[in-house]
Amino acid sequence: MSALEDQTILREAATRVLDAHGLVLEEVEVRGGGTPQVRLIVDLPEDQLGSADLDTVAEASRELSEMVDADDALLGSAPVLLEVTTPGVERTLTAPRHFRRSRGRLLSLTTADGTAYRARLLAVGSEQLSLRQEPGRDDRGRPRKLVAGTSEDLRIALCDVATARVEIEFDPPADLAQLIADAESTDADHSAAPKEI
Repeated sequence: MSALEDQTILREAATRVLDAHGLVLEEVEVRGGGTPQVRLIVDLPEDQLGSADLDTVAEASRELSEMVDADDALLGSAPVLLEVTTPGVERTLTAPRHFRRSRGRLLSLTTADGTAYRARLLAVGSEQLSLRQEPGRDDRGRPRKLVAGTSEDLRIALCDVATARVEIEFDPPADLAQLIADAESTDADHSAAPKEI
C-alpha cells in the first residue's frame, strides 16, 4: 500500500504541525491523475468561534510542505501537489463537530421530514440544536415574517437534521455574543426533550 493510499503517517505528522498552530485536521482528500493532489482541510478547534487566520494556515502549509519534501514516508517519492485549505464559508455540516464550530452562524437547514428552516445556530447540546429562526427577506427586500403562532426559538434533534449548510452573511446581529451566551446558559439549564418537528 502506497503512502497516498495509507494516510496514517501523513495524518499523524500533519496533526503535530497543525496542533502547534492551533488548528485541527478536518479531512484529507486525495485526487489521482498526472500529478496526484493531496488536499488537507483544516479548521479551528470546535470550542472556538470564527474563522482560521489565513496567515496561520499559510505558515502551517509551508511547514507541512517542507516536511513532505524531506520525508518520502509521508506521501511517497513521486511529485505530489499539496494544498492546505479551510472548509469554506458555505460548508455543509455533516458532523456534530461542524455544528459546534458554526455556533452563531446563519444556517439553511432541512429536517428528515422535509421541513426547511433558515435559522441562526446558537447552541449545540449533546443531542439537539438550539436555533433562532430568521426568515430573511423576500425578492423585494422586505422582511419575511414567521407563520402566525410559530416561535422564533427552535430546538431540533441532531438526528432529525437531513441537511444543513452555513449561509454567507455580511451583517450578523450586533448582539450575537450575547445571543450565544444566553442560549448556552439556557441549554445548560434546559432538561426538557427537544421540540418535535
